Amino acid sequence: MNNELRGELRHIGLVLLFLANWSVAQERPNFVLIVTDDQGYADLGCFGSDDLQTPHLDTLAASGARFTQWYANSPVCAPSRAALMTGLYPHRAGVPDLLAPRSPGLSLQRATLATALKNEGYKTGAFGKWHLGAADDYLPNKRGFDYFFGHLEGTLDYFSHMYYLARAPRPFHDLWRNNEEAWEEGNYMTHLISREATNFIATNRTSPFFLYVAYNAPHQPLHMPKEYLERFSHLEPQRQRMAAMLAVVDEGVGSIMAELEKHDLKDNTVVFFVSDNGGANNAKNFISNEKEQFYYGANNGGLRGHKGSVFEGGIRVPAIISWPGNIQAGTVVEEPGIGMDVFPTFLKIAGVEQPDYALDGQDLMPMIRKSQKSPHQALCWEYAGQFAIRKGNWKLSLNTMLDFRREGPELFLADLNIDPEETINMADENPEIVQKLRKELDAWYESVKTNLPTK
Repeated sequence: MNNELRGELRHIGLVLLFLANWSVAQERPNFVLIVTDDQGYADLGCFGSDDLQTPHLDTLAASGARFTQWYANSPVCAPSRAALMTGLYPHRAGVPDLLAPRSPGLSLQRATLATALKNEGYKTGAFGKWHLGAADDYLPNKRGFDYFFGHLEGTLDYFSHMYYLARAPRPFHDLWRNNEEAWEEGNYMTHLISREATNFIATNRTSPFFLYVAYNAPHQPLHMPKEYLERFSHLEPQRQRMAAMLAVVDEGVGSIMAELEKHDLKDNTVVFFVSDNGGANNAKNFISNEKEQFYYGANNGGLRGHKGSVFEGGIRVPAIISWPGNIQAGTVVEEPGIGMDVFPTFLKIAGVEQPDYALDGQDLMPMIRKSQKSPHQALCWEYAGQFAIRKGNWKLSLNTMLDFRREGPELFLADLNIDPEETINMADENPEIVQKLRKELDAWYESVKTNLPTK
């Protein structure tokens, strides 16, 4: 055999080896986790809205499963997102409350979903709102993400990309590409997030990837390009702004799905969409001369309460999962699931071992694909001194608030099967159920308080 022929055979062998490795890699599914901010339960066409335009998200729901009883782990964003990233209740993740600017956040003793998948060869990217720690060791690139583009804090001006809330000592610029400031003044943040997410897909299309798309919309301030606002000029002003912001998000989701399809990745990609908590009604969401002007642009589907409340309106959120060929199109899941379930569900699908500590979340694929009951015996919440527990159809809420400003009943028992809006307090009629649920809630809270991370 001459050297030329030997060289050609060697080249063919290398090509075949590359193709074999590429094929094996592509057998491992990709993961796309899309999170919106303060989107109400019914702020989607497929969840009952008849005044918004969300065709791409509605198509995503039709291609897979829609959850009618999905919960955030907290009625505010940082703890909710911490649960998504760790599979743990927010307390055990180290983020039981909102975070101060430039502070530590998600416990360094907890593995993130990005870290777990990266250790198994996945490319990882996060785009948008981080809000899980802005001190040096807590930045996305040190928490398992190969690539990051977005803002570190919870609130951002959508065009100048400045953080200017009163809790900060002064306004500051907060848009980053990895560890370097990124300057995109005048460009709308939602468009930037979608642009960077689609670029990540194109760049990493030949290897398995985990893409975290963390939109800050429709969180305050209510900014949007003028052309989107004009599209909904027939709506009253508050709802008009919500519709406009979510239209941009929906187009972004459409661009992500189109990019997957362009590279023939759609069937091999698990896409999960969820809001981080219920719709907000605080005055900062709407410009008004009235100091205590409530905002009514979000639609929580008639559920009681808003962002900040452990009533259903603060924690029950829209959620969708799509995985063509593995999840039957048009599935409706009516059993409860919760944010911390995303972590173990993704790891199970990927065939990745879970951390060496117990997770609070559960793999939900049997519930999604086989219509099994929820794996949770009970779900619990604590935020700002409020408590809630759901067990079966019963939900007990204590020390409640209706939002950040208005206090609610000290004790409320609801049968969610007959009263999902929590309008009828059944506590006096069912003292034994109240006592039993309070005991379980106390035990849960004691367990999360005594197993807190130290850093």
